[in-house]
Amino acid sequence: MSPIFTAIIVLGLCGAAVFISGFITAVREAIHQHGDATPEGEWVDHGHYGWSAFFAVFASALIIALVGFSPIFIYAGPLLAIVTATGVGIAFFVGQGKRAATTAGRKS
Repeated sequence: MSPIFTAIIVLGLCGAAVFISGFITAVREAIHQHGDATPEGEWVDHGHYGWSAFFAVFASALIIALVGFSPIFIYAGPLLAIVTATGVGIAFFVGQGKRAATTAGRKS
């Protein structure tokens, strides 16, 4: 096995672990809140996600273009997918913190 293949496998496993643990946490929270009759608090989101979405589209287009120049950039595709899956897993945890903060703020 080549070093880049091994690195992609290791990073992929780490990214998958973050995604799966975040997903399981979000599903548990959804099941826990399913029977809750209290109204939800106001969702306040001050994130600037437009720039990250722009960067993701730009990075994808750049990687696709670079593969045409050099075959070595074929390895950037899986790395981009791993970063995306890890980001989604982290988003599950960030969303959980925001919901917990609004719930705590509502009780006081």
